[in-house]
Amino acid sequence: MAQPKVFVSSTCYDLSQVRADLNDFISQIGYLPVLSEYSSFPIDPDNDTLENCLQNVQSCDIFILILGGRYGYITDSGKSITNTEYLYAKQNGIPVYVFIYKPLINILPVWKDNKNGNFNNVVDSVKVFEFLEEIREKNLKWCFEFEKAQDIVHTLRIQLSHLTKSNLDLRKKYRMLDTPNFYKHLSAKALDIILKKEQLWEPLFFAQVLKDELEKFEDLKLDLEYRITTSCNSAILNPEALSNWIQINFEIILNLIASLTNLVNNALQKYWGEPNQPSDLKGLYYVASSIARMYGEIAKWSIMVKSTKVHEDYKNLKEVLSDFPAVTLNQIWEYPDFASQEIKQGIQKYNSDPTQKVEIKATLVISANDESVEKFNEELNKIESAIYRNRA
Repeated sequence: MAQPKVFVSSTCYDLSQVRADLNDFISQIGYLPVLSEYSSFPIDPDNDTLENCLQNVQSCDIFILILGGRYGYITDSGKSITNTEYLYAKQNGIPVYVFIYKPLINILPVWKDNKNGNFNNVVDSVKVFEFLEEIREKNLKWCFEFEKAQDIVHTLRIQLSHLTKSNLDLRKKYRMLDTPNFYKHLSAKALDIILKKEQLWEPLFFAQVLKDELEKFEDLKLDLEYRITTSCNSAILNPEALSNWIQINFEIILNLIASLTNLVNNALQKYWGEPNQPSDLKGLYYVASSIARMYGEIAKWSIMVKSTKVHEDYKNLKEVLSDFPAVTLNQIWEYPDFASQEIKQGIQKYNSDPTQKVEIKATLVISANDESVEKFNEELNKIESAIYRNRA
């Protein structure tokens, strides 16, 4: 069985002894240390420095960030390699342990009150403070102080034992489950919600699955956002043919939106189950994956309409038609994050005072844009007038 990989991220020269001590500690406890200054650090000769670092971050199981007085080499993104590694680990859901040199924490309030001051005797760049502020106040990450390497070693010895215990508990719960076949399609985050079964875990599970499934169609979302069209497969140049084409495609999009509405108003309500009764997880997975599939179909429809060639006089109508479901698509895409945030805030509010009544509004609403409907009818009337004139 492969050893767990532990990636140590920091600037090297100022923290070389700390990194060496951590390398020894990680090896001693049976884990595989991943530090860039050692020959064991795997690289792809075709990749640059940052790409190799991020590749190793992605393959690691635990990420240790150590922030001292140096910010380090700044990449084209404007962030240092260490900063980028941290963001990449966070993005990939890797457990992150953050250690901050104690003098930095002590002087952070001084910098916040005087950001134009000279702090060259503490840091090589004020970006160190900005990075620290981002970690503590924006990302709300737990940070451990350290003054010497042994402080980090002592903390890691305890924290890694907690992590092992937590993973063993999850393993025990998972092995006790009679796992349905659809579990193999779930993300690690969705499975984690099932295993922990914390407060309001079923709606959180639904929101997570919907988010996971929607991400499969992110390329289509970006194509719509940047108005990327496919090759033109059809050209409709006379008013009568255009009118028929519009009616057919308008019926298609209405049917797709109706299917979405049925999923939300009927299927989802059925699989939620009655109050105080367990939800049907397989049903919730079906609804979430089906909503995402409908999202993909609607996005493809919009791109197809945008890509169709029409007479110059009716280009505006084509654009209005293709943008008709834009509000619906946006509602679906934003719902998982909105619902998760509302649910978690509701839980936090209730836990702070269990005597209060907490209302959580996390309903998925499917609606059309009234303005788009009005514009569509205006443009459609122009075509009907043109057809009437041609027949007269």
